[in-house]
Amino acid sequence: MPQIYNPTYIFWARVISALISSFYIFLNFFRNTKRIPNEAIKNIVVCQYHRIGDVILIAPVLGSLKTKFPQSKITLLCCTGALDFAEELQLADEVIAVDAPWTNWNWSLFQWLKIRSFAKSFRKKNIDLAIDFKGDIRNSWFLWHMKSKMSFGYADTGGSYFYTHCQPIPKVMHQTERSINLISELGCNIEIQSSKESTSNASGHLVLHAGGTDPKRSWPSKKWVELADSLSRDYKVTIIKTPETDPIIQRIKDRNIPVELFESDLPAFQNWLKNQKMLVGIDSMPGHLAAYLGVPVVSIFGSQDPNWTRPLGKWVEVVKPEVSCVHDRNHWRLCSKCMDSIDVKKVIHGIEKLISRVRMGDK
Repeated sequence: MPQIYNPTYIFWARVISALISSFYIFLNFFRNTKRIPNEAIKNIVVCQYHRIGDVILIAPVLGSLKTKFPQSKITLLCCTGALDFAEELQLADEVIAVDAPWTNWNWSLFQWLKIRSFAKSFRKKNIDLAIDFKGDIRNSWFLWHMKSKMSFGYADTGGSYFYTHCQPIPKVMHQTERSINLISELGCNIEIQSSKESTSNASGHLVLHAGGTDPKRSWPSKKWVELADSLSRDYKVTIIKTPETDPIIQRIKDRNIPVELFESDLPAFQNWLKNQKMLVGIDSMPGHLAAYLGVPVVSIFGSQDPNWTRPLGKWVEVVKPEVSCVHDRNHWRLCSKCMDSIDVKKVIHGIEKLISRVRMGDK
């Protein structure tokens, strides 16, 4: 079963949950927790503000909610980085940016009081239904302060009393499937469109997205340079310019490898990407975006389980080490040594395999 949270965090979160439970359970005595009929649901708030990629993963869920509750206004709370993108794709009737202190490792008491005040501001909106998919007690605490008539979510780390309708924690599930499982309790029926037609542009570029905020999730720079050199002999190649890719780009320039650069904001990147041949990247947001658009994706994974966060779709190829992690590492889930163990030939094989599948229509 994929490990969602750091086991140490789960332990301490559940300890805190137990310590504060009496206080919040007492306050809940004064709340009406009865389920309201679907036709009475007019205002829905969906919280998914951890990372940009998380918003892409619930895109089909947001569509299903709108189909089920066409008369309702759906408000999406997302991180600042996802705001323009979510508005561009019209994922909800209203999109609001929120930067919760726990998503940025900010332990300032002022910031926590500020985010609580922000949650309380939703009370005047008369929210009928609030949803959070993370199962993080901090998210649940935030949602509780909205005082919505109904609230749905998971309690992986404790705090089931923060919801009016806390749901059983599902077993092995991809993040998107986990979200679908939650809204199925509301009568939403949805299937992941794994058979979505490829939008691969045969004359487009092979796009390399080497950027990532966590170095333990990244593939070594020298291997990206070697990959770009090899692919540029047979394909048009573009590398996405981000702060993390500057050293890679400099090495490519030093070796005069014929590779183009692309730099833009997220909405422009999305519009450009959908006309390209394929994206090659690590376990990060661009892979999810490409899969959502129908662009073929080769996604490089290390020690983390791809069954939890891989891009979803028919045109996806995951490249990972042959064996499970045996390294002495300082992270509960990620391992830079596992990423380093993946050689360039293995990635090229994944690319060629996926190109062949797309060319043959996966016959």
